Amino acid sequence: MGGPAREPLAGREQELSALRRSLDALVAGQSLVVAVHGEPGAGKTRLLSELATAADSSGVAVRFAEVSRPPSERISEHSPSVLVIDDAHTVKWAEWLESLLRVPPSGPVIVALAYRDGCQWLPAALARSPWQVTRLSPGPLDTSAVAALMPGTPRHVCAQLVAASGGNPLYLSALAGISPEIVLSAIDPRGLGETPLPDAVLAVAASEILALDEVQREVAYAVAASGFPADLDVVVRAAGVPEAVVLRALDDLVAIGLVRAHGSRIAFRHQLVRAAAYQSAGVTWRTAAHRRAGEYLRAKGGPLPLQAFHAARTATYGDVAAAATLASAAEVVLDSAPAIAARWVDRAMQILPHGAGERLVPLLGRALGLGGDLTRARDVLHQALATKDEPEVVRACARTERLLGRYTEAEALLARADTPGTAAERAAIAALLDDTESCVVHARQAIAQGDEVAGHVLVALASVRAGLRADAGDDGHDPWAAVRLVDGLPDAAVGDHLAGLAWVELALDRSAEAARHVRRGLDIARGTGRRSSVPELLAVDAALALRSGHLDRVRTSCEEARAVATAMGSAELAALAAAVELSAVLWQNGPEEALAAVPAPRSPWWGEIAGMAVAESHLVAGDFAACVRHMADAVGADLGRASGWGRGTWAAHLAVALVGLDRVDEAAGFAEEAVSRGSAIGHYARSHVFAALGLSSAARDEAVRAISGGPVRQARARELLAEHLAAGGDLGTARVELGKAKEGYLACGATWLSTRVRLTEARLGARAPRPRRPHGTVEALSGRELEIAELVATGLTNREVATRLFLSRKTVEGHLARVFTKLGVKSRMGVAQRLAARSS
Repeated sequence: MGGPAREPLAGREQELSALRRSLDALVAGQSLVVAVHGEPGAGKTRLLSELATAADSSGVAVRFAEVSRPPSERISEHSPSVLVIDDAHTVKWAEWLESLLRVPPSGPVIVALAYRDGCQWLPAALARSPWQVTRLSPGPLDTSAVAALMPGTPRHVCAQLVAASGGNPLYLSALAGISPEIVLSAIDPRGLGETPLPDAVLAVAASEILALDEVQREVAYAVAASGFPADLDVVVRAAGVPEAVVLRALDDLVAIGLVRAHGSRIAFRHQLVRAAAYQSAGVTWRTAAHRRAGEYLRAKGGPLPLQAFHAARTATYGDVAAAATLASAAEVVLDSAPAIAARWVDRAMQILPHGAGERLVPLLGRALGLGGDLTRARDVLHQALATKDEPEVVRACARTERLLGRYTEAEALLARADTPGTAAERAAIAALLDDTESCVVHARQAIAQGDEVAGHVLVALASVRAGLRADAGDDGHDPWAAVRLVDGLPDAAVGDHLAGLAWVELALDRSAEAARHVRRGLDIARGTGRRSSVPELLAVDAALALRSGHLDRVRTSCEEARAVATAMGSAELAALAAAVELSAVLWQNGPEEALAAVPAPRSPWWGEIAGMAVAESHLVAGDFAACVRHMADAVGADLGRASGWGRGTWAAHLAVALVGLDRVDEAAGFAEEAVSRGSAIGHYARSHVFAALGLSSAARDEAVRAISGGPVRQARARELLAEHLAAGGDLGTARVELGKAKEGYLACGATWLSTRVRLTEARLGARAPRPRRPHGTVEALSGRELEIAELVATGLTNREVATRLFLSRKTVEGHLARVFTKLGVKSRMGVAQRLAARSS
């Protein structure tokens, strides 16, 4: 039942609660059965162990039954007591157990059973039993449970571990220290056998297979080799034994829960077990089974992808028919499983005679590009273009260059020939380069050419990037035409366009619709292996999370996006993720860390996302001059290079910076522009302007109006309102607003902001009447000045003090200058001596 050291039991809170209630009922004098059932490795034994430990701690007698013989003592001899029967489906004394379940004992007893799903006699006996029965069925652990089990593991890795293990705790423990991507590749249904399971995982997953008799084991091998799910007739041919033998063995495999039958289709309980069975079969057996299954499918005209699955594992050099099957099947699954298509084309090219596979190069390049192997896709597609400019190859190559951030190269490809059907790709590149006019022109050409989904989405995207009120039908365009069109089409037709649509909806404050389309896009991309779509979809998901104040989710989505983009070889998509994440880094870790993590995407659009975060980082650090310089470099001193979509935010940041530099007249114009663009941050900026002009009431009113953006913006507006209220002498209301700001920061996970708000509290406290203290003494220092002085006296540098107190270095330098003046010293050593003198 395990040793004293225990892993945390995460994800089983309901089951543990039920066990506690059962134990309470036992102590109260009741008898009952606790029946725990589930698949192997689900944690049944661990739950019985938890019950036994809790019972023993409560002074209740605990006995453990053996599989080979029933308990020798009467069950009620010790009362109250717990009888633990693990692996109850395998006991040699089933009749004794059934008899016990028919007649409850006189004394309070818990009979705790664990049995596997698939066992039939025990559930039937429990259904007939007069005992009170508590049934527990521990299911798969979810991502949150895995994150609790493996603290510090990135959430997207936890999700991969769940996918690789099926949430099974036993398999999860086997995966410890192993990249889940390796296991996910090994259990890929159509890529079975191409990536071997690591030994540690194989040993656990194959344990059930090795416990079978020879006939059962070979039929299990046949199920593994026949497909997922496998058709019964194909299993019979793959097994190579009489049908009656196969059917009897399948009955046994179903009974023990190893496989499940749905009509004439058979599937393993979990892909990991299938992969283990397949790997355990050995190469000779597998090859013969695939050959038998492939011959049967060709004779019957079976599905091309299934024929290709077997052909890829049996074809030999010069097998032109097998190569044709592989190539044709790759065309079929190109959009739904591009990585598999690439493998099949690769195999076809390997077995064809020299030179005969050249015609498959374009298909290979397209498959690699869709599957996210961008570097190799680019090489292969350029190889194809060296011989002939096929329109489909030109489009695929330009798309690959775009995903790699090579926009000039992509444009050159599309311009070097009058290639038909490239309007949508031209529009996509124009959007990323923030050339909204060209984007609209090309997008409308795409609509005229029949590519309606891409065309409508890109026109809408150009409209919102230009700052048009697309929801009001400016420029004669209805963006919701794209939504209606996308929602009415199958996944294969819309997968590449859902990220663009979600950006549009985010810009129009339709977050719910944007989130729906992001979820659909990720489901399509992950379900089909179209990895090339994943990073941007995750970036939009992060932008949505930033808007809604879920900063931890911003970091998680961006971390996964960067990991996928890096694996694809796209520094540009990784930079997009970093750009979206930058504001979350600022609010959680402060401006110094944010400014050290600024990415440099080649896309002006994505660069603008990062640029606005950089401007705000300078603002909250109090470096207003740096903020103004940055904006002049990024979008021009007059914001002339800002996008229409971003201009309101740029104007607001510039207004606040100019107020900080006492250039209030200039700031007023930019604040008005920000307000005119309808953003809450515009009111935040105008509140700063009014305060600088001495218009206290108007400043407070504007701060109130600013409490209408996302949660982080609302909290920042409340902090500003608190400062205005305090300046007017209303310290009580100011503290209330400041408290709400702190609550908002904490709710969003804005760690740095919630700590930094202490500065505002200190400023509010400083406004309370207090007696003046003489210069030259430590008592002359304010609370913040004393705090900094004490840290300086310990030998910390200004940078280290700033990090410790979540301040900028310039703020620390300003405080320290006042400390020198008030103490009448000229050096850090003098500060330390004054403090030491006070202590003595």
